Amino acid sequence: MTKDFAKRGAAAKPAKRKPRTTSSGRGRATPTRGKKKSPTFHGPSFSSGAIFGAFVVLLAAYLPEWMASDASDTAPATAESREAPKVTFEFPDLLKNGEIKVDTSPYQPSKPAKAGEGAVYRVQAASFLDEGDANEMRARLILLNLPAVVEVNDSSTGTWHRVILGPFERRVDANRALTKLREQGISGIILN
Repeated sequence: MTKDFAKRGAAAKPAKRKPRTTSSGRGRATPTRGKKKSPTFHGPSFSSGAIFGAFVVLLAAYLPEWMASDASDTAPATAESREAPKVTFEFPDLLKNGEIKVDTSPYQPSKPAKAGEGAVYRVQAASFLDEGDANEMRARLILLNLPAVVEVNDSSTGTWHRVILGPFERRVDANRALTKLREQGISGIILN
């Protein structure tokens, strides 16, 4: 028993209704069911929402200040009873009455070299606390054809092993040695 559903659906369709007309003769369509109206702007709702939102923002922003000011209103009675400590500055008196001794010898102009005496330049490549590190650096520099020696200096912080290049008679030669050091990633300084 097979049924033909295609014919059954075609026969069951309801006929379309015509819209009612009023007695004045104007045709007015009845609202269709199932369709929703589009929302419209409602001014009073928008205004009240904006005012409420502004109130919440201001309350959140200023509430901590108001709470702190309420707590400080009760505190002045106890703060006034205590005296504020006096601040004294001793530094101006120390400057007026004290004497500062300064060693100006490093800032004195160097003595000019005599005509027969040439200036000697040396370049310090590095300074190490460990003698093995200083000797390793010296070996690297000798392989680069740089005249390197290790000098030992005692100071308050320990015994330092300085790796020194030179002596160079001309500043140009000292600058060349310094350039070779920088090419190897070693920052050195020129010593007089």
